[in-house]
Amino acid sequence: MAPCGVFFFVVGPSGAGKDTLIDGAREAFAGRADVVFATRTITRPSGSPGEQHVGVDEAAFAALERAQRFLITWDAHELRYGLPRELLANVEAGRHVIANGSRAVIAALAAQVPRLVVIEVTAPADVLARRIAARGRETEAAIAARLARTVAASPDGVRTIKVMNDRSAAVGVQRFAGVIEALIRERLGAQASAGWDDYLAKLGGATLDEAAYARLMEGIAGGRFIEAEAADILRALIGELDDTEVAALARVRARRMPRIDWGRPIVVDKHSLGGVPGSRITLLVAPIVAAFGLLMPKTSSRAITSASGTADAMEAIARVDLDADEMRAAVLEAGACIVWNGRLNHSTVDDVTNAMVRPLQLDTRRWSVASIMSKKFSAGATHVVVDLPYGPKTKLHDVTQALELARLFELIGSELGMTVKAFASDGSAPVGRGIGPALELRDVLAVLDNAADAPADLRDKALRYAGHILSWAPGVDSAQRGREEAARLLASGAARRAFDRIVDAQGRRALVEPSPLTHTIVAGESGTVAQIDGWAVGTIAREAGAPACKGAGVDLLCGVGQRVHAGEAIIRIHAADTAALAAAVRAANDQCAIAIAAISHARRAGARAEESIHVAQR
Repeated sequence: MAPCGVFFFVVGPSGAGKDTLIDGAREAFAGRADVVFATRTITRPSGSPGEQHVGVDEAAFAALERAQRFLITWDAHELRYGLPRELLANVEAGRHVIANGSRAVIAALAAQVPRLVVIEVTAPADVLARRIAARGRETEAAIAARLARTVAASPDGVRTIKVMNDRSAAVGVQRFAGVIEALIRERLGAQASAGWDDYLAKLGGATLDEAAYARLMEGIAGGRFIEAEAADILRALIGELDDTEVAALARVRARRMPRIDWGRPIVVDKHSLGGVPGSRITLLVAPIVAAFGLLMPKTSSRAITSASGTADAMEAIARVDLDADEMRAAVLEAGACIVWNGRLNHSTVDDVTNAMVRPLQLDTRRWSVASIMSKKFSAGATHVVVDLPYGPKTKLHDVTQALELARLFELIGSELGMTVKAFASDGSAPVGRGIGPALELRDVLAVLDNAADAPADLRDKALRYAGHILSWAPGVDSAQRGREEAARLLASGAARRAFDRIVDAQGRRALVEPSPLTHTIVAGESGTVAQIDGWAVGTIAREAGAPACKGAGVDLLCGVGQRVHAGEAIIRIHAADTAALAAAVRAANDQCAIAIAAISHARRAGARAEESIHVAQR
């Protein structure tokens, strides 16, 4: 015997848009044999404006009622309404019924229908007023009186889900149909899981509070939802988070991890949203800050989709898999650390999120702000600087997106009691020359050693962010003054000595050198380097074996704006083994990693340069 279907009884005040949402759902569920839309019998002529209905006069309605042809009836606005008894047979046969109704008969309907869910369509009072006024049938006073009426709550024991219809019709229909679909597919017993009804409320457009996010995070981390449910919940939560929800989520996540108390008024940290190959400035900023005397317990991630993460590069010279006690000892000894976060403020919620959300290709930026800032809080940070690179191949495509996220980072930091400065930065090209753990570390050491050939862009970016951090120190009154202090510490060798103390405190390892197995890519023609595609370069480096092989990766032998000649080396691949080298070479031939504006005869004559994105191999 098929299980009973759900009877969805749709209620809501005038102006809420019930008819619009039901009509939209009719399209959304078109062709579904398991979904039935009720047609009401109303004491007004058929074909009258409004919903499609069966029109009868008062006498005919009364006759149908006496013959028990109705499942339920009610009176409203000087009209009589009835739902046909046949709807009950549909529910008993396992089909799901969607019916427009009245709050006044919920209790009576609940006594007759085995699985009743009330869908309450609502909207803010100002939205309702505008919609009612647009009909042109009532005065302002009448509208005000209508909106002032007290609406009775659903009877105890009757499940009620609200759908907020305060935006476009398309958004309202999406919410309405989404709630109904979720309830149709609801697993037996899911309702008993704390957080499930919060998920349904979110589907309906609700703004969730901290208690709701606590229930949901506990449910996901505790495995109380099956995988498909957890994925649906994450999709709903990540899809639309306003500022108050990001703050609530950050507070909930911060409470799930114990906070380290360093006993200092200022404990600094740095985060980058990433997406720019190279740019390993944390390995420079931390020793500069430590040399100045501020505390910087830096926890970092390994690479997920890139050729190297901060922890991967640091691991080419030191241990990074420290536990909490080892991390504390290292920081107290050296003033800073650069360690992997996997053994420290690791989040099971992130594990679930990453595994389920990445294949869905959802925009997780606002969700990530809550995750990142809660981790900074748990690490004991009081002051945090955030780097938000933007560019065509980064997570943030333009400066507008970067500035909006900067605002959110600073807001959420403030909500957690931290001081946060977030900055948009140009991420259109790699920073530094090496892409891969050992190659990036080599660039860092060159900067720390004040080598003449050290990457100037890496040095400049590190000094800029170190300057912002040092501006928080007593006696340093600006980021410019902070930068000057950072440059002094770098030039004097104090930053290099601080780096060595950090390495020794964490556990020094034999320095990983770039792999000697190499292949050089040369320019196919002479011209000026117009663009370096960081994503393509990262792909080549990963094919070469990075980050698993610390010595693998890519050396950029040219920079944007540099003149190159045909046959000149522009990329050197360092590979883990011959198979990886062959794969990386194929990737280099397939990828448009470096675009060269060719200098043709026409260019010399004054014509526009022709763009070439082809590079030859040698």
